Amino acid sequence: MKGQTHSARWADVDTAEKQMLTRMATSRTQLLAAQAATRSGEQTRKPSLFFRAQELVATAPNITLLTVIVASAAIIGPRKMTSLVVRNGLAGWIGKSVRRLAER
Repeated sequence: MKGQTHSARWADVDTAEKQMLTRMATSRTQLLAAQAATRSGEQTRKPSLFFRAQELVATAPNITLLTVIVASAAIIGPRKMTSLVVRNGLAGWIGKSVRRLAER
């Protein structure tokens, strides 16, 4: 660099800048293509049954409903279980779902 003129140094900088911008544009194009491929793959893939079950159990009202069903079946039998489940679990679960839909 010591023997170069001022304009020669700027020419080197301009060349390096153009090369860098070209590489950036290429990598951006590759990134966008990869992102589009990933998104299209996600849309066609359905969640597994295990994932759906995990999601169902992860919410508190559903856990309460399942607990009431299992406990009432074990303790009081299937005949009284139906009325208990409807009264304590299912009605609250439906009500919350309706409220969520109304808020949207």
